[in-house]
Amino acid sequence: MTSRKTQGKFSLRAAFPSVPPKEITQDAFDIAPKHLRRLVQLRPGDRAQVRDLWEYTQDLQHTEIQVPLLGYLLPFCLEAWREDLRGISSEHGGFVEHFYPVLANRHVIDGHLTPHQSAAVSEFMRESILEEIDDQRGLTFRGAGARPYRWVTALTTYGVLLPDVDRLWTSWWSIETIGRAIATLQYTSCLMYPANENPLFHPWTPERGGGPPTLWEYGGHLYAHRWLEVNVRFLRQILNTQEVSHVVTRAVERLVGQPECEPAVDVQADLPLCVETLAARCDELPRLLEANSGTWGPLHEWTK
Repeated sequence: MTSRKTQGKFSLRAAFPSVPPKEITQDAFDIAPKHLRRLVQLRPGDRAQVRDLWEYTQDLQHTEIQVPLLGYLLPFCLEAWREDLRGISSEHGGFVEHFYPVLANRHVIDGHLTPHQSAAVSEFMRESILEEIDDQRGLTFRGAGARPYRWVTALTTYGVLLPDVDRLWTSWWSIETIGRAIATLQYTSCLMYPANENPLFHPWTPERGGGPPTLWEYGGHLYAHRWLEVNVRFLRQILNTQEVSHVVTRAVERLVGQPECEPAVDVQADLPLCVETLAARCDELPRLLEANSGTWGPLHEWTK
């Protein structure tokens, strides 16, 4: 039986062509098509060269798209995105920055993929983010390399790309795993505490970076993008002090007997003391996400 962690990968590959198109008609943005010739030589399970994928994102953004080629190469792009998210490889950061705008272009997803393929992309990305969430451990972080930044940024960016953030959020807040409990407390702490008083994320310093994740900051070059309206509506429904209190309680219960339990209990005990800040930020976050990042930007501060 296929496990949950491999189901998304299996569905992704099954939804797309297993062989490349016989002819390349895709124009190369830089005129030289060598990267395209190398990419079509890949077979399922192969690992694409990072530079080739980066150049392909330029083709997708600036030239007319060859749909059969996109169908063949998109799984390789998504595998590279997953390696970056999961920390398997540090080579793909530049590619991901340009891959996100491709996915954010509704003409690419709605115009060039079948509904079955779009659903497979969504499932693969959701399952990959949940994998990273499930593997979260620890509740105290210092410096810019802290692992929570990866999944928080991926979750926030997902709300720009695909219209079903409710499915991802509901699975996360089900608290089915220790990692989901830990991730819930990581995220909730950003809604509760002033940046320099968050007990889970040590304050930012010029030498090491750090500080709590920015909950409205997207990955990649998405400067004029915003959360899809359906996702904003969902967040307004789910994000309030009562729901947050309930999910924190379940998270703490899930962590009984784990090394993270003591700091988790401390966060839960702080909830009544932080209720005004929590309420204000639960109200503010959807408004930040429905405004484009060029308006608010990562330098924006919470008003409360």
